Amino acid sequence: MKFLLDTNVYFAAIYERGFLERHRNLLLRLGPLTYLSSIVRYELLQGAKGDAGRTHVSRATQHLERTGRVVAPAHADWVQAGTVQGRLWDDHRSLRSKNLQNDILIVCTARRIGAVVITDNRDDFARIREYLPHRALTMTELVREARVSM
Repeated sequence: MKFLLDTNVYFAAIYERGFLERHRNLLLRLGPLTYLSSIVRYELLQGAKGDAGRTHVSRATQHLERTGRVVAPAHADWVQAGTVQGRLWDDHRSLRSKNLQNDILIVCTARRIGAVVITDNRDDFARIREYLPHRALTMTELVREARVSM
């Protein structure tokens, strides 16, 4: 099984006090099975707090980049993401102001490599799942599953 961590998981690891201590063992076990989305890398740099934040981002992603475990959207992923975003807007007028492009692209790339998305953004990924089947778990759900499979 492969895993692709969403931006909010990296930000929690970088900025949330106690996150790494709580999840260190699980994250270490997932490490060799984890891939980095170029979309997530972009969002991490975009949301980093100054040069120090960008340095933290680089440290958090450098191993995956060095080992070639980076996945970027292909042309077909962009086409599929545009179609899904359009259908979401067609079916849910209230979402017209919400751009889910990056999350849809993360799903597209995760599907292409057979990865589970780990995110704390349950609602948006559930909405996307209505149009693009995929598996997404929160850290809490992942911890629960890891305990069951031990």
